[in-house]
Amino acid sequence: KTYPPAVPFYDQGTLRTIFFDFSDANWEKELMAFKGSDVEVPATMVVDGQSYRDVGIRFRGSSSFMMVPEGLKHSIDVSVDYTDKKAAIGGYHSLNLLNSHEDPSFLRSVLFLDAAREYVPAAAANLVRVVINGESWGVFANVEQVNKDFVTRTFKTEGGARWKVPGSPGGRGGLEYTGEDAAAYKRVFEIETKDDPKSWAALINLTKVLNQTPPDRLEAAQAGILDVDGALRFLALDNTLV
Repeated sequence: KTYPPAVPFYDQGTLRTIFFDFSDANWEKELMAFKGSDVEVPATMVVDGQSYRDVGIRFRGSSSFMMVPEGLKHSIDVSVDYTDKKAAIGGYHSLNLLNSHEDPSFLRSVLFLDAAREYVPAAAANLVRVVINGESWGVFANVEQVNKDFVTRTFKTEGGARWKVPGSPGGRGGLEYTGEDAAAYKRVFEIETKDDPKSWAALINLTKVLNQTPPDRLEAAQAGILDVDGALRFLALDNTLV
């Protein structure tokens, strides 16, 4: 079934089928071999009857990759604009297709983000069906990438720095202050935007303020550098819905 452009790409009542066609029959072995690198394997993607040539495909994830043997369903990153920087689907330049390897319901990501969007900026998500070289690979959670597109739509600006914290056992995203050397923070945080010393200085300053300011001066000190209400909402959502 195909859907008209008026139906949003992340509409939760819609189950689109995404077709991928690789020219090489050994596409899976290539994706397995290139996991962990920045190499993407080109494929043709077809959605709602529209063809997108030479999108970039790679396997993604940590435990969702390591815990799933070759030949079974892995999570997939799609760079729609891999060769054509103007290419987008429903206004989105990249896709995250998650295999839900520990979620028999396939709904945890979708339901969590649905609840989260009531309280904080959060990614859109729904379900899609994936077909690769004519073979059905089943249903995936389709979760919006938190990138420049997300920032522009959510905050009405293209500015700002973004980081991510790699998952366990390396995850230490508690905003500890570990001194003024940015190298210590680069072992914990991965910057997703331009690697600008000013961005690292701002992150270090935030951790210093949070950890070293006397409690009676903390409210004034963090004004303008931390959205306290947003941070508390985020923590409440994480603890309630985990």
